[in-house]
Amino acid sequence: MKPSSARAWAYVACQAGGWGLYAAFNALLTLLTSRPEVWASWWVLCLSAALLTHGARRVLPLRAWARLPVSRLAPRVLLTALGLGMTQNLLAFGLSITVLGLFTPRESSLMGFLVSGFVWTVMMTLWLLLYFGVHAVEHARAMEMERWKLEAAARASELRFLKSQLQPHFLFNCLNSVRALISEDPARAQQVVTRLSTLLRYALTARERETVPLAQELQVVRDYLELEGVRLESRLRVREDVEPGALDLTVPAMLVQTLVENAIKHGVAQVPEGGEVAVCARLQEGALLLEVSNTATPSERPLEGSGVGLHNASERLRLLCGAGASLHLDRTRTDLTTARVRIPLALS
Repeated sequence: MKPSSARAWAYVACQAGGWGLYAAFNALLTLLTSRPEVWASWWVLCLSAALLTHGARRVLPLRAWARLPVSRLAPRVLLTALGLGMTQNLLAFGLSITVLGLFTPRESSLMGFLVSGFVWTVMMTLWLLLYFGVHAVEHARAMEMERWKLEAAARASELRFLKSQLQPHFLFNCLNSVRALISEDPARAQQVVTRLSTLLRYALTARERETVPLAQELQVVRDYLELEGVRLESRLRVREDVEPGALDLTVPAMLVQTLVENAIKHGVAQVPEGGEVAVCARLQEGALLLEVSNTATPSERPLEGSGVGLHNASERLRLLCGAGASLHLDRTRTDLTTARVRIPLALS
């Protein structure tokens, strides 16, 4: 059964069960009074209440209200309960006089009308509290499932991140570069070892931090580019254009590094004369915009394995930052490939 169908059946069961139980309780009490012949009237009145609340559910934005904090929800509940209670009271009196014939207008009293209105208002308050309570439980369960989904995705992607960041050929290239530099330039060899150590430590601990400041992520990206620069030398040119106001905003750990690695592996490294990798970050229209662009590969056929890292990064971005965040690859220019990331400021 689909979730929507299950929810609809649960709503019908609650409506029928709740108002039916209230009608049965009052009918039983009526049978014990001096007028047992009016016991059936409670079923008509509660049917009226059920139809009224169902109409309110269709007309009023109750589902939107369920997302409001208690301080903003409480006044709406009280006013709605009062309005529904008095409306049902008028319907009950009208049905009792015109249809059920329980009494005449002359036999009714203001005190009885007010007491009845108070009782129906209390019942409508209970109905609203039950409605919002069910939605609160449903929302909590959805959040819990999303949390478990995020944790499961983080665990499943952990090995993918390590495989992406710690591929044997990358380590071997770095070690070969260090070996060559030890005799030629010992000071630079020490710098390469330090940057490699920092990158390995960051990759191994990335699973413990879902998001990091952009400034920290960019520092790791610089270490990675420095390491690749030892191998690619003048073939790799780097440009960074980051607004100062974006440095303190948070991004998913390893996101920018993954995009930069993809740009080198499937772009610059495939071009004999090399190319440029540009990392840009700016604030625009209430969002953090990240761009990682690189010289496009001369081959129009996608390289084997390309797109997997971007797909993983996009999925993790969605899980951490919600549906408002996005990542897409722009290949409209034949000489340039750009990965664009948008993260709403409320989530960064």
